[in-house]
Amino acid sequence: MDNDNFILTDQIIFDPKPEAVPYQYRLSYKIALTCLILGMACGRGGCSLSKLHLISVSMYSEKEMNNLLNYVNGKPDTYLVLRYDPTINKTVDFMLAENILFQQGNGLFRLTKSGKNFLDRIKKDKELLKNEKDFLNQLSNGLTEYLIELIKKSLLG
Repeated sequence: MDNDNFILTDQIIFDPKPEAVPYQYRLSYKIALTCLILGMACGRGGCSLSKLHLISVSMYSEKEMNNLLNYVNGKPDTYLVLRYDPTINKTVDFMLAENILFQQGNGLFRLTKSGKNFLDRIKKDKELLKNEKDFLNQLSNGLTEYLIELIKKSLLG
């Protein structure tokens, strides 16, 4: 067997490819997730930006999801950290511009009619964002704006 056939030559070029964007930072995922949060965990009154941040960031790991559920359910010794993710702000800005959500006079966000239609389509697909839907069903309206204010006050001392 002739080993010369297996030698790499100048004819083969390897171009570096851009790294893939992790799913949790993709705009399409963030829009769908934000619609789910607004529709499943914020009730009719709307949702603050801080609440969107807290829920969205907690969904990055199962440990954080369980921690948030424990906090909401009043389990002792549950420690929460309110982190702000700049991709949430950009997502909200995009959704405002595309008329998917709107901001009420009290500062809380709600879905528009087109946002609700998008939410309905997401909810109808039983496989799409299944883990996220399961978590939000458990969370439901348990994380109130009052609890968000308590968390923020505890951070300020």
